[in-house]
Amino acid sequence: MKIKWRDDGLYEMRSLPKLIKLLEGISEGIADTANESVNEEGYFTGSRQGARRPYGRWRTSVVTGTGEAINDDAKNNTLLRALNASRF
Repeated sequence: MKIKWRDDGLYEMRSLPKLIKLLEGISEGIADTANESVNEEGYFTGSRQGARRPYGRWRTSVVTGTGEAINDDAKNNTLLRALNASRF
């Protein structure tokens, strides 16, 4: 048996709305957990599709957006702790 991969199919599969919603939900959960340690919302999420070479994987990220969040993360490893706390 030989499998023939269809690159367009893989690209389409990686940009399905349900998959995007799942990935964004995971990153928002991590950001919410991290935001519990700062006074204001200092951790933000981003979501985009990567370059099509050939698959275009969907990527989400959680970043520090304020000086307080930057200091908090540097001192307490908040993003790493939030990532470990949100494992499913």
